[in-house]
Amino acid sequence: MKKLVQFLAVIVLFTCSCAYAQTTPPSKESLDKLFELTEVRAMIPQMQSQLDGMMSNMTQEMLKGKTLTDEQKKSLDVFRDKIIKISKEEISWDAIGPHVAQIYSDTLSQQDVDGMIAFYQSPAGQSFIKKMPQIMTQTMQVMQKISIPMMKKIEAAGNELQTDLQKSVVNK
Repeated sequence: MKKLVQFLAVIVLFTCSCAYAQTTPPSKESLDKLFELTEVRAMIPQMQSQLDGMMSNMTQEMLKGKTLTDEQKKSLDVFRDKIIKISKEEISWDAIGPHVAQIYSDTLSQQDVDGMIAFYQSPAGQSFIKKMPQIMTQTMQVMQKISIPMMKKIEAAGNELQTDLQKSVVNK
C-alpha cells in the first residue's frame, strides 16, 4: 500500500510539473531570440512597402478611366505621402513590438517558444524564414486582387443603402 501511495504521489507531481511547464509564459529573452531568428523586424519595412504598393494599385484601379487635374494629382500625392508617413510611424517595431511580445507571451508557453526556436534554428526553419518574404508578397498580391472588387461591391452596397434611406425619408 505504501508503494502504491508513493507511486501515485510521483505521478501527481509529474503531472503537475508537466502542466506547469506547459503554462509557464515565455521569458523575454526567449521571445527576443525567437524574433531575432524569424527576422520579424526586417519584415516591417517589407510590410510598409507592400502596403504602399497596394495603396498605389488600389488608387490607380479606383481612378481608372478618370482624368485628374494637376491640382487633383498634387492633392493625391500629398495624401499618399501622409499615408506613408502615418504607416511608417504606426507600423514600426517600436510601436508594435511590445504588443506582439505581449500577444506571444499571453498565447504561447515557454515550451512552445523553445520548440519554435529549435525549428527556426533548423535547416527547414531557416529555409522557411528565407522564403517568408516571397510568401508574404504573394499573399498581399492575392489580397489586393480580392480587395479591389470587394471595395467596389461595398461601395455599391453603400450607394444602395443611401438610395434606400433617401427613399424612406421621402415616403414619410
